[in-house]
Amino acid sequence: MCPVRTRPALEAERVLEQARSEYAALGEAWDNYQVDAELLGTLLFGLGMQRVPDLRVGERSYAGFLDAGARLVAVEANHHEHRQRFSIAHEIGHFVLHYLPGRVRGGIFACTSSDMEVRAAPHGDGARSLHLRQEAEANRFAAALLMPEAAVKAMHKVTGGRVFGLARHFKVSPKAMEIRLDQLGLAYSSK
Repeated sequence: MCPVRTRPALEAERVLEQARSEYAALGEAWDNYQVDAELLGTLLFGLGMQRVPDLRVGERSYAGFLDAGARLVAVEANHHEHRQRFSIAHEIGHFVLHYLPGRVRGGIFACTSSDMEVRAAPHGDGARSLHLRQEAEANRFAAALLMPEAAVKAMHKVTGGRVFGLARHFKVSPKAMEIRLDQLGLAYSSK
């Protein structure tokens, strides 16, 4: 089964290529296997990063927040470092996919932990459908950014498709790795 080449995945590949070029121009080595999303967001897009304990507005807790106009990403400091990395990459996805093309006025994205788990969304016209579609796109972007297809395929062979080994290597959660392997049509083992 061939993986579907989605717009978010293609945009993530474009951003990774841009990062490789920037690193080369700086004389720095590029590590395709452990992408530093925080550095990438700052270097390529001028995004400031903050870790905020108890990131909430009123009673609602958030995993990540992007104020695109101010070029600021905030993530929940109390989450595991792998979750924080995914949240940063997810917010960069909103910036690249939804803000830069001028599709969102104001550029405010506030994402809950459940938003970070959205895989697909209905194709309705309502605000809820649009929100879920954007969350699914940002998740696909984050997955492709942190777990590039070629690198995942290479490490898949090395690890025999063991999820925990792959997740540890790419510094993501086992659940994020399972979803990425599903996207790429690769078999895996939870052992």
